Amino acid sequence: MSGNATTATESKRRIDARAFLSIIRPQNCVIGGLTVIAGIAMAYRMNPVGPSVVSYLSLFIFGYITYFFVAAGGNVVNDIYDIEVDKVNRPHRALPSGRMTVKQAWAFVFVLSVCGVFFAWQNGTLGTLVVMFFESAGYTYAAKVKALGLAGNLMVAFSFAFGVIYGSFIYAERVKVYSIPVPSLLFFVTAFMILQARETIKGAEDVEGDALRNVRTIARVYGHRAAAATQAVLNVIGVICYVLIWQLGYASFDLVYLMYLGSVVVIAAAIAPITGPSKKKRLVIGSTLDKVGALVGLIAFVVIPFYAII
Repeated sequence: MSGNATTATESKRRIDARAFLSIIRPQNCVIGGLTVIAGIAMAYRMNPVGPSVVSYLSLFIFGYITYFFVAAGGNVVNDIYDIEVDKVNRPHRALPSGRMTVKQAWAFVFVLSVCGVFFAWQNGTLGTLVVMFFESAGYTYAAKVKALGLAGNLMVAFSFAFGVIYGSFIYAERVKVYSIPVPSLLFFVTAFMILQARETIKGAEDVEGDALRNVRTIARVYGHRAAAATQAVLNVIGVICYVLIWQLGYASFDLVYLMYLGSVVVIAAAIAPITGPSKKKRLVIGSTLDKVGALVGLIAFVVIPFYAII
């Protein structure tokens, strides 16, 4: 009877499609893919080659799909190495809840990684090499670097912000003009700083679970006040770079409301944790506002080049 129950459980795991969907964090992959769209569009706007931006439709499609699969694979690897921590911090996730086995997860990583490389290949050889390097770096982060705390947080922020650089790069490869536009670099720094700030706040939220792997976040090593101060500085730097996109003339002031909205949200995110560095509610507010601010900034950076082109 016990054997039959075990078999039934394993069978259930094999067909739990929801576990396979949830572990890749599809909403993050969908949103993150827009950074590639923004990178390509901005690169075209700064250096237009060809009859119109529509002529690069395949670049947009394959670039977006590539990011989706690469980010999805990275999320699964992250959860594999975080399984013990997630049993404390996020027990509902696919692996700690038992809805997916580690073996299944690694097989899923392989499929996602191959798909990422396949679609990257459609846009060029150099872009494919960049993707392969990025996948290797992401897996190394999950296995080794994440436990280092600040260094690990840097990798998380980089993985999202990198999309805009990748988009600019594959456009440059297509038109044979190898340069990354200044506004793309400004957006990269903006997104990187805001997401690094959010990771710092999350480190303060997850102190108990991080202790299991001795993850050396700022909150664990230097305390909650230091973490709150650090995220505030990072958020302010992000806002400055964001505003510079308009001040330096790379964005139309017709879209200035996006500048104000994003800046206000991120400044609020910087303030919330400072008012209560060890209060869970304040940390959650700060983390949430950073996520909203990053989304507003991403929407702005997608709209900015298309508004100018159209």
